[in-house]
Amino acid sequence: MAADRDERVRTDVAVDLGGTWLRIRAGSGETVRLPAPSILNRPGEDPAALLEQLIETLAEAVPAGARVAMSCGAAMDEEHGVLHGSGPLWGGGPDRPVPLRALLTARRPDVSWHLFNDVTAGLASFVERFARPGHRRAVYVTVSSGIALRTADLTERSVPVDAHGLQGEVGHLPAVSTAPAAVRALSCPCGGTGHVAALAAGPALPHVAAALGVEHPEGIRDALPARLRSGDPAARRLLSTVVEPVAELVRTLRCLDPRIDLIGIGGGYAEGLGDPYRAELVRQVSEVRSYADRDTGPDRAAHGLRLCRPGEVDPMAGAVALSHGALTVTKR
Repeated sequence: MAADRDERVRTDVAVDLGGTWLRIRAGSGETVRLPAPSILNRPGEDPAALLEQLIETLAEAVPAGARVAMSCGAAMDEEHGVLHGSGPLWGGGPDRPVPLRALLTARRPDVSWHLFNDVTAGLASFVERFARPGHRRAVYVTVSSGIALRTADLTERSVPVDAHGLQGEVGHLPAVSTAPAAVRALSCPCGGTGHVAALAAGPALPHVAAALGVEHPEGIRDALPARLRSGDPAARRLLSTVVEPVAELVRTLRCLDPRIDLIGIGGGYAEGLGDPYRAELVRQVSEVRSYADRDTGPDRAAHGLRLCRPGEVDPMAGAVALSHGALTVTKR
C-alpha cells in the first residue's frame, strides 16, 4: 500500500519518442521538443550510438523520483518494455530487441518507467476524446514517419496483442497499390520493399513523387498543399497514390470486423495535409467495386471515420492515461 501511495504522488513526466522528434513534458509544464536521435534525422549513424544518446538524454532530462509515461515510436512488448525495432529510429538495426525499460532503469533506478507503443498511446487519447457509449471497437491509425494501427475492444477496455506484444504493424505489410512499378518497388526503412510505409508514410513522399516523375520532388512536402489548391494534376495524382494504401487498410478493416464503430486517422503527415487528405481518403473508401460495397458511398464511407486535426490526439497524454489504467494491453 505504501508503494502505491508513493507511485501516485510521483511527478508525472510524459515523453513522446518519434522518428523526428523527442518531446518531454513534466506535469502541466511546457513541452520541450528535441530532434530525436534517429536514423531518420542522422542517416548513416551507428544505431547503437543513437540508442545510447537517447538513454543519456532521457536520464539527464527527467527529475529525481519521477514517474515517466513514455510513448515509443517502435514495435514493442509493452509488458516488458522491450522494443522490437523501428525503421525511422534505427533502420534495420539494432539486430535484436532493445530492453529499453531495463536500460533506463539501470541508468536511473530512482525513476518509475512506463513504456507504451506510440500508437497504443494515440489510441488511448483518441478513445478518451471521441469514443461514445455504444461504440464496440475503435481503431486508431497513425500516418507519420511510420504507419501502424491499434484496435481497442471498448466493451473490455482492452488492447489485445500477441505473445510478443504486437498488434497492427501494418506499415510493414505489402502495400495495396495501383501505382506504377517504380512506386511499388520503393524501399522501406525496415529494409523491405513495397511496404505500406514505403509508399504512404511522410518520409516516402519525395520518393513517391520522384518515381511518378513529379517536378521538384525534393521540396514537395512544403509545395504540395499549394499545388493541390491550384488543381495541379500531378499533385492530385501524387495525393491519390500516397493515400491509396491507407484507404485499402480502412476498407479491409471494415470488411473483416463489422464491430468497428470508430476509425481515427492521425499522425503529423496526414494531419498536416488535412482536408485534401480526408477528401481523397473518403473518395477512395467510398468506391463501389462489387456487391460487397452495396452500402458504400461518400456518406457511409465518412461515417465513423475521422481524420484527426493537429492537437486532437496527444500520445503523451495517452501514455499517461495508459499508465493509470485507462486501457489494458492484454496478451492473447
